[in-house]
Amino acid sequence: MLDESRTLLHSPTTPEAIYISSLADILELLITEDATRFSELEKQYEKRIEILKKISPATNKSLFTLAELRLQWAFVYLKFGHDFTAAWNIRQAHILTQECQRKFPEFLPIQKTSGVLEVMLGSVPEKYQWVLNMLGMKGSVETGLAQLRMVQQSEASLSFETNLLYHLIEGFVLQQTDSALVALELLHRQNPENKLVMFLGASLAIKNSSSEMAMIILEKLKSRFGGLTIFYADYLLGEVYLHQGNYQKSIQAYRSFIQTYKGSNYIKDAYYKIGIGYWLLNLPDQAQINFDLARKNGKEATEADKYAARSLTEHDFSNIKLTKARYSTDGGYYDEAIRLLKSIKKEELSSTRDLTEYNYRFARLHHKLNQLTEAKKFYLQTIDLAGSEGWYFAPNACLQLGYIFRDEGNVTYAQKYFTQAMSYKKHAYKNSIDSKAKSALAQLKKTK
Repeated sequence: MLDESRTLLHSPTTPEAIYISSLADILELLITEDATRFSELEKQYEKRIEILKKISPATNKSLFTLAELRLQWAFVYLKFGHDFTAAWNIRQAHILTQECQRKFPEFLPIQKTSGVLEVMLGSVPEKYQWVLNMLGMKGSVETGLAQLRMVQQSEASLSFETNLLYHLIEGFVLQQTDSALVALELLHRQNPENKLVMFLGASLAIKNSSSEMAMIILEKLKSRFGGLTIFYADYLLGEVYLHQGNYQKSIQAYRSFIQTYKGSNYIKDAYYKIGIGYWLLNLPDQAQINFDLARKNGKEATEADKYAARSLTEHDFSNIKLTKARYSTDGGYYDEAIRLLKSIKKEELSSTRDLTEYNYRFARLHHKLNQLTEAKKFYLQTIDLAGSEGWYFAPNACLQLGYIFRDEGNVTYAQKYFTQAMSYKKHAYKNSIDSKAKSALAQLKKTK
């Protein structure tokens, strides 16, 4: 419990106590996005930095904690839109990590900090590489994962935290969602009351098209009282209900999220998804009201919010059956997705965009069902139809083809499609697709 840790560690002065106190603050800010608390806790952060700097001579623990605090707050600054301050903190964390490794090469905990930095820097999209070069920083996903594995196996005090980080990277960066979800389930069994593990497990289950599992976890999470309330769970419930086709419950969950969440991320997307829910219920007036609210509220920092803003600007609402098929596939309701896609007549696809998405949805469905020959065929058709249009269908089709060929051992074709995925400009998911493709290419080079 965050409050309990703060009570037990009132006015911390040792590196160990400062580390734990800072972690409590970070979790609160990342989960709540409370701007008022941000200002209060930032002052505490600055005081802790000064305490640690005064430890002379610097110890392995003081350098490790300084590096960790810089890295932790880099994530907070990114969350609150302070990008330059975040970059400066990442740079400071990098310098401190290198200093600690140089002075105390046998000190294992610093490998956790270094591992996270290696993965972060190794996943930076190519268009931002010049910034890293200018700051003298570079990274490697493979090196970072190896460092995290060292800490997992040998450092008991950090094993839980490192395990969590490792499997989140495995699932969200490397796209190995099956194995990451199994690992998160094990962590949950070992820590059955840990709300953070439940929340992250539900997030990963949704990414793995396992909405039924996500629903079970989220219901369990919402039944837990005490500790920090994770209002973002309502947003995830909205996603799950949307996948199920339960649009009224989806709308209610998104509304609950908007009413209780103190941050601004995902607000635009929540209003947009409420509008989509009403649109799929054939209530266009209510849909339009919420699309207008989406235009006026929230910000465009997350890719979900960027996609919502772009969809609203371009009015790219597709065929209703295509949209329903998309959400059914995303949730793992494959029989329903097949039924919907097969019910669409070619004359119902009134534009090139609709036809492209039609092929893309079939590709994703066949891929999820492990029908790889058909998946490849539809991905290639998607790429051909999309041409140079600014839709995300073609770049993600290339990314997914890269994964298929990689798993088949065809390194040449895998490299071709990962590289092609990064060549598309200005689509809604460019940062994440470029980052995943870059990480995959780096791993391929390691295996050669």
